[in-house]
Amino acid sequence: MEDIQAILLGLIQGLTEFLPVSSSGHLILVPILFDFEDQGLAMDAILHLATLLAIIIFFRTELWQLLAALFDKQNQPDRHRVVWGIAAATVPAGVLGLTLGDWIETNLRNPTFVGGNLIFWSLIFWWADRGASRTDGGEAELTRLSFKQILMIGCAQAVALFPGTSRSGITIAAGLFMSLSQPAAARFAFLLGTPAILAAGLHKTVSVVTSPEQTLLFTHGQMAVAFGIAFLSGYLAIKLLLAIVSRVGLMPFVIYRLILGGILLVWY
Repeated sequence: MEDIQAILLGLIQGLTEFLPVSSSGHLILVPILFDFEDQGLAMDAILHLATLLAIIIFFRTELWQLLAALFDKQNQPDRHRVVWGIAAATVPAGVLGLTLGDWIETNLRNPTFVGGNLIFWSLIFWWADRGASRTDGGEAELTRLSFKQILMIGCAQAVALFPGTSRSGITIAAGLFMSLSQPAAARFAFLLGTPAILAAGLHKTVSVVTSPEQTLLFTHGQMAVAFGIAFLSGYLAIKLLLAIVSRVGLMPFVIYRLILGGILLVWY
């Protein structure tokens, strides 16, 4: 049973971490639907690190350029502003996580809340997507974002701590509200999400290291399999999202979220 659970968790984490359907919501629902035990902190850490590796490899060129611009304000002022904006935009999610993270884990990780949140944010995503442009303006679109606009998208990202929201979905929607095209908003959502996913992975890893008394549900081999599946499915999910958003926008995901949210509210 643990073998199947490890495979499913890796697949769901990889796909839903990047697709705007809420990874936290799906990772809550899988144990309930299949009567699995809670996967524990160690597996959570492994899954987050796997998706972090996927995003780093996929966007290695853009991430390297931003890292270089961090130390080259004179020659790359626009990129320099963007990278510092991303750093600042990560703070709201960190603050909310530290102050309300435990309360959210205790009180909101239930199917009813997830279902309602899926439906509510689906309507917001539809609103943001309906008039958005599919014409990709390239890097120029991202470098014209002001520091204030980037910070506002970061504040939207913080809301994704509530299960059923979707970090990628809400940051794409926020980018669309800032007049980014659909492809540019999707790319920026990934770039903005990189430090957030890194912080989440490191936080869970530290929690595992500082809590050696916890019982491991999975063997090292099972966690390695989950890591590999989460990485591969996450990498493919990035390509899939960029392709879908460039062609038809967020509507396929909005429809999926509405159906899933409705089923959850009726079922529970």
